[in-house]
Amino acid sequence: MEIFEELKEKSLPFIEAYHDDLLKHDGNHIANNPNRRFIHFTGSTGTYLVTFLKFEDYPKPGERVPYLFSVAGRDHILSQIKVVVDCMQDCNRMELIMYFDGQRLKQITYDKAKEITEEYTRHMKSKFRKGRNFDTYA
Repeated sequence: MEIFEELKEKSLPFIEAYHDDLLKHDGNHIANNPNRRFIHFTGSTGTYLVTFLKFEDYPKPGERVPYLFSVAGRDHILSQIKVVVDCMQDCNRMELIMYFDGQRLKQITYDKAKEITEEYTRHMKSKFRKGRNFDTYA
């Protein structure tokens, strides 16, 4: 079973409104970014997909790129991953939390989602400082 199909099967029973969060937006993002690691939050009023960019997908040092409704550098873009995960407790997206590690999809706890996010953030900050161009977060 494809990753999105598996995610859809597990998530749909929890969603009462904003089904397009999953069926359109998340589905398109997953299809366009195969094997990209992500954490997926599902609640009765929709979903939120947190993806983990590869090092080379971040802007270069000092570069600002279009981001949401403005522009941002790589440090801000990276920081928003943790901000979003921290907000999920208050956003009605806690019924189901799934993690795709690039190989398989599995259900995780909120604490595990925070741990994965913090590990990823530390890893990327270290790479930003060193300017390295390798990535264990494919």
